[in-house]
Amino acid sequence: MSLAISQCVYSQIQRYSLRRQKPRGLEEQVAIFVATRIFDVGLTTAAAVAAAAAGANAMGVPLTSDILRHAAIGGAIKAAAMAVAGLIMLAPQNTPLIVLMTLLGTSIGSNALAVVAVANRIFGTDQAPNQLIIAAVVASIPLSFCFVYYYGAFRVPITFTSIAFDVLGAYTFVRMAENLGHPICPPRPALVAGAVFGAVFSGAITLLGCCVIGKSRTIPISDFSGNGHVSGSALTTCCGNRVHVNVQSTEYARGQGVVGSRNTFTNGTIYNSAHGIGVYWDPGSIHGGLTFNTHSTRDCTTSTGTSNMTRIVMA
Repeated sequence: MSLAISQCVYSQIQRYSLRRQKPRGLEEQVAIFVATRIFDVGLTTAAAVAAAAAGANAMGVPLTSDILRHAAIGGAIKAAAMAVAGLIMLAPQNTPLIVLMTLLGTSIGSNALAVVAVANRIFGTDQAPNQLIIAAVVASIPLSFCFVYYYGAFRVPITFTSIAFDVLGAYTFVRMAENLGHPICPPRPALVAGAVFGAVFSGAITLLGCCVIGKSRTIPISDFSGNGHVSGSALTTCCGNRVHVNVQSTEYARGQGVVGSRNTFTNGTIYNSAHGIGVYWDPGSIHGGLTFNTHSTRDCTTSTGTSNMTRIVMA
């Protein structure tokens, strides 16, 4: 799975509070960063274990505890490398460390590190074949890209569109290793493993986006100024496609010989239709991506008002 998938979801949760309608503070961002990266390590580990089981079944070999253990270690190292790089990059760094963290925070760095760790466990310390490391680097090219479909006014990311990149990455890895003289397995088990990894990871990430980003919420509305005040709430449905508005505003009129106020009550529903496509490449430490969005709104709210005015006339 491209690191771009998880980053485009996690960073959206981390940067902005939809309920408060404002960017999050640094302490809150760090807390959310840590929580989402712990989730990411666990999810990547589970997806890698599921992929190893599916690949072993497709290849017709017995599923052993060693296979599952190696897969879990590889998945955990891949996700943990990105998490550590991202955490360090939150603080100011000198140039050499920035370069190192940038490399570690990409698919190339994390995939190569995971392959070295697993290969050393299988072949012995410092015995990771160079062919596998090169294959991991080449396979990182398709894993460095992803497409994300955004749905609703809250821009809920749907990530199933990137399963194909996991399949292509797995296929590239085994074919490149074979071409370099170190075959791993036939292409079919690799394709199956890539598809299972992508499905597990994308499914969980999409569910996370729906539950956290797309959940219905009540947004309080409050604004006070010298000329009046506005209070009320906006109740949003899932993904922000409907917003039920209930707002009361009071505007004061003050002038020479005039005192009064106007009260306005606004109620109704605003219908949103929003869609978007995001194209990303390893945003981790590099933050690369393009998005294309369309958004239309139909306002079905009504406003009623009452006013009172007193004019003072000096005799």
